[in-house]
Amino acid sequence: MRVTKLSIRLLVCLSVLCCAVSAWATPVLDSKSEQAIDDIVSQSIAKHATPCCCVVVGTKDKILFAKAYGRYTYDADSPVVSLDTMFDMASCSKAVGTTSALAFLLQDGKLKLDDPVSKYLPSWNRDDKRTVTLKNLATHTSGLPAYTSAEKAEVARKPWMTHADGLINYIADLPLAYKTNEGYVYACLNFLTLARVNEEVAGISQEKLLRERLFGPLGMKNSGYYLSHKQKLLCAPTIGGKNFRQGSVHDPLANYYRDGYHTPGNAGLFTTANDLSKYCRMVLSDGQWDGKQIFTPETIDLFSTNYQPGTLKSVHGIGWGIIRRSSYATSLNVGPKKACISHSGYTGTYILMDRLAGAFMIVLTNSVYPDDTSPGAGISRVVRTVMLETDPIYKDVLVADKAKKP
Repeated sequence: MRVTKLSIRLLVCLSVLCCAVSAWATPVLDSKSEQAIDDIVSQSIAKHATPCCCVVVGTKDKILFAKAYGRYTYDADSPVVSLDTMFDMASCSKAVGTTSALAFLLQDGKLKLDDPVSKYLPSWNRDDKRTVTLKNLATHTSGLPAYTSAEKAEVARKPWMTHADGLINYIADLPLAYKTNEGYVYACLNFLTLARVNEEVAGISQEKLLRERLFGPLGMKNSGYYLSHKQKLLCAPTIGGKNFRQGSVHDPLANYYRDGYHTPGNAGLFTTANDLSKYCRMVLSDGQWDGKQIFTPETIDLFSTNYQPGTLKSVHGIGWGIIRRSSYATSLNVGPKKACISHSGYTGTYILMDRLAGAFMIVLTNSVYPDDTSPGAGISRVVRTVMLETDPIYKDVLVADKAKKP
């Protein structure tokens, strides 16, 4: 089976899940399971699917497996990766960053999911966009197209506008790709807009809000959007050669949007495996961490409740994808308190949290390095094949295990 650049995170994910980690007995990964993870990651690095990888598996109470593999680049003298190496989270920024900021403002009563975007952004006060709500942005049902180009936004930008202001206005001017609430298109433009709403309401940048309310209280010391020189040197690069990029966001629109104050909502967060472990354990503990209530249990439920219209076949929580029955989840993962939620990132990052099992998994890579022209080639075929091969083992063992819960 050919290993593609992005398949590494999914292959590891399936390997771990097939080991049937239990949250009710004494949760462990045996030596056979650990060896399977080692083999998959090592083979992928050897085949230049990714220069490095960090894998963490745990429960809300403890870390079961945590290991870093490889070097920052394929060069023999490149720094060795650790669990404190920072990764460009790409679209995982939507879930961990922008969604968390939105959740704080919802929890504080400063926003409501059914608020129209035009209430906060005057540029959205137009016939085709007045019915678009914050919920639509957070569940990708707004009607906005998936992406646009920074070049087009720059051409349309007025001379007195910053890049951030120009891009937000340009998104508001774009025609809808489908009627609001009548379709689902995963769109970076939704979360660029949502982050701007967060900042307008909070009165501070999204990064500052997250540092004060999330990163600081959780002790996520190496997490942020605007990095110090020292932090940039801790980052796994995403582009090689003459365009070498380390600690500067990979996504073109997020890169264009940054102006020192505004925080891009679709990408741009850098963080580590150790920092993300704290975030996942907090979520699985209904918002509690170290005696502090970061989010209320009701706020955590927003992530795992399906908020898409009943007429759509897809399911999506606020900012997080809800996984239905597959090699990732079973028929027991039903309802907000038992759901399995996840998010992936273009650079090769993946986060999964199973609220029923109280377990999580993090896989971080810089699989776009050094050439990001076609990182997803063949991935669908690879994923389908692995799921078919492992699904019977996973279902037989894990379904029975989960049924033991009182």
